[in-house]
Amino acid sequence: MRISEKSKSKCSCNDTMSGGIIDLGPAKFTSEGSRNAFIEIVSGLNLKPPVIIKPNWSSSLIFTERDILDWTLSALDGEVLIVESYAAWRTRLFIEHDGPRDEKFLELLGTQKKKEFRANDKWFLRYSGIDGVLEKHNVEYLNLSEELWANRVCEPNLVADFVESRAGVMENTALYGLVPERLYDLKGGTLLNLTKPKRSLKAHHVSLTLKNMFGMIPSPWRGKYHGENDSLLDQNIVDINRIYGSLFEVRGIIESVFSTSETLDNFLLPAIHRNQGLIWGGSETLELDALVSSQLGLNPNDVGYLRLAAEQIKPWSDDSVKLGMTNPIDFPKS
Repeated sequence: MRISEKSKSKCSCNDTMSGGIIDLGPAKFTSEGSRNAFIEIVSGLNLKPPVIIKPNWSSSLIFTERDILDWTLSALDGEVLIVESYAAWRTRLFIEHDGPRDEKFLELLGTQKKKEFRANDKWFLRYSGIDGVLEKHNVEYLNLSEELWANRVCEPNLVADFVESRAGVMENTALYGLVPERLYDLKGGTLLNLTKPKRSLKAHHVSLTLKNMFGMIPSPWRGKYHGENDSLLDQNIVDINRIYGSLFEVRGIIESVFSTSETLDNFLLPAIHRNQGLIWGGSETLELDALVSSQLGLNPNDVGYLRLAAEQIKPWSDDSVKLGMTNPIDFPKS
């Protein structure tokens, strides 16, 4: 997974910097996947404390790895808080199941109770080695589902007044009542959206930074936010981005240093691509997503949540799409 050889001769990017980092307008990019390059890109985002890190831990099959989290924390100074919600796919069963990955398996994953979510999360932190990284850096992991279950969430009217004065009224106003008090009290800091490029032939085509924010909805039973046939998914993705984009300065890192995935048919059994080495970092996540989706050969207008975000937040620059189209990525790298 790299800038294709064919496109290198017509690359419209600026000069290559240290670590093979290229300036692609809305993003700094490298395909070298090194620790030093990663830290340089994160440091270049000038993240203002307190920094809230939202990794991509939606699945135990593909997730933001311990080394990526370690590198991220090594690049930061000041107060840091890592946040994530429980997820039905972040389980031991999801990686060890040897039966059919069908509707019955999906239903089984959805039957988990609070006790199972808590046990699976403890297992995941040990299995991934992330518990050691948290201890090494003395950083807190705040589980948003636990904040919701303990009713440590803001008054919806308080969130609504703050958000609507900056971003207008949300389509799904129920999301106002799902913002943890801890996060609201930290507003004005920076939210680092740390995710992976996961391409799919399903409804959203590609999962990038805006899609990663869907995990900020703290209920682990997020089916109702998908809606039938994902009819509500795009709008809820956009609304949760508008809410947290009002509370924080949001920055984005998209990486596939050690792993990423691609869904060709069955979304419960994606193809795993290892050691792709890609890192992007940008200060505007919608521009970043438009660039990356274009580099992956997709028209961002065909990605439902990106198109809707362009309508309801702000349109991306045509230059971002042109840069992506003229600097395509070989995916996956063999």
